[in-house]
Amino acid sequence: MLKVLAVFVTLASATPLLAADTISPPPYQADVLRLSEVLGAAAYLDGLCAGPTSVDWRAKMVSLLDAQGLDGAARRPYVEAFNRGQRTFAVAHRTCTAAARSVLQRYFAEGAQLSERLDQRFGRTGDSPAAPAR
Repeated sequence: MLKVLAVFVTLASATPLLAADTISPPPYQADVLRLSEVLGAAAYLDGLCAGPTSVDWRAKMVSLLDAQGLDGAARRPYVEAFNRGQRTFAVAHRTCTAAARSVLQRYFAEGAQLSERLDQRFGRTGDSPAAPAR
């Protein structure tokens, strides 16, 4: 999960990766869309299982989009992916169960993999601050 948080810090401090006025989608768009969906799932499940001490995933998502300079139509696919991630689990999980915690852990792992891949391929080195502790 720390890697997921680290990518937010890295991407927020990097030069904007997602330009709203580009004609063709950037090569990292699929990974960022999937990361958005994973963040939505984490927002729902972490809130369900961790209560008031859970990470504010929605704020992290907003920060990521703001740092990239996305607004309007360019922002919509990422917001929709985040919301889809939340809705997917809101239908099946109403209380925190062992299954919900297991899914959350798998999503943390997937988010860490996506974050690492994005950071390795598109992040800037040398100016990325250390990952915050949770």
